[in-house]
Amino acid sequence: MVDGGTFTLYLQGVRIGEELFVIRRDPAAAAGPVHRAMAELNLKLEGRTQRIGVALEVLGDECRPRRYEAEINGSTATTIVGVLIRDRIRLDVRSPHGDEMKEFLVRGRTAVLERQIAHHHFFVWKLLDGNRSLDATVLVPRDRSQTPVRIEDLGEEPVQIDGRELVLRHITIVVEAGQSHHVWLDGDRVIRVLVPHDEFEAVRVFTADQSPTDPRGTP
Repeated sequence: MVDGGTFTLYLQGVRIGEELFVIRRDPAAAAGPVHRAMAELNLKLEGRTQRIGVALEVLGDECRPRRYEAEINGSTATTIVGVLIRDRIRLDVRSPHGDEMKEFLVRGRTAVLERQIAHHHFFVWKLLDGNRSLDATVLVPRDRSQTPVRIEDLGEEPVQIDGRELVLRHITIVVEAGQSHHVWLDGDRVIRVLVPHDEFEAVRVFTADQSPTDPRGTP
């Protein structure tokens, strides 16, 4: 077990639901360790309920995406499956608009960073691998897009979480168009995510008897 817990999700300052997630790490094999992450999101958007289930598998110390699955229920039910085939990720999408297939070339450091999925930022953080900054690529399956980004470690800073001041590491994921994701971490644990352009925020939930640096409460 690497991490797990719950994020409260906000859009335009309004609570829209929660994300329950777990990240596991299998023992290293010939190709390196395998991380498997799963999450379920329960959302209420514009008066409509939506449930999203996602699963991600990455390979090796570079966290190379190997398989991604998403099932989005609601008025626009969509299923997404992404599979690494040699140096490409094949994305198969089934939605009310029909079936689609797209392929993306995977070279260098790459991560899946789905929209409004907080725990995916863990894998982008792992790409830095001790560097202060790094160029990488993120795949956004729901947008059927692949985007170059600049990941930067801004160091530690005080942050208010749940009425408490914590000293957390701040990283930014700068998209080429100038849009940025801000991520605050305690060690490897994502505590808060802020995407100003999308007016999206995710904040880690802690129980009354649990400190923000306590890994208990893993589902």
